[in-house]
Parts: sequence; C-alpha cells; structure tokens
Amino acid sequence: MNLVITIPEPDFEGLGKTEAEARLDLAVFFYTEWHMPPGRCAKYAGISKVVFLDELGKKGIPVRYDVSALEQDVQNFSPPR
Repeated sequence: MNLVITIPEPDFEGLGKTEAEARLDLAVFFYTEWHMPPGRCAKYAGISKVVFLDELGKKGIPVRYDVSALEQDVQNFSPPR
C-alpha cells in the first residue's frame, strides 16, 4: 500500500516552509512519533541517513541506537585501507 499526501499549493504557501523543510519535518515526526528507522525517515525526507541524523542532533532529538543497530553497523563496517 502506498499513501500519498497532497497539500494544495495555497495551503502549503501559508506554512512558510520550503518543500524540503516540510519533508524533513514530516520525517522527524515519523521518527519521533511512529518510531520509524532513521534510514527510512531520511529516504522520505530526500536526504542521506547521515544528514538526517545530523538534523536530529541540531533539533536536540536523541538518536535511538540499540543492539541491532550496532550489529548492523559492525557488519557494514569496512576499515580504511
């Protein structure tokens, strides 16, 4: 199932935000309220996971980092050559 949310241009203009800012705000909401993984939220915001995590830090939002995330990072780690 795909959910598409459309905000009419006149309503969007009244928000005083760019589309990118609105997408980031929604992604942060998904992260904080719906507990979506940061990678998926970053995808919705149209930015990389690293940039999304940085934006969370700028907003003072703690990053959830559990054992499974650590294990995944260890699997993905490749030492510098």
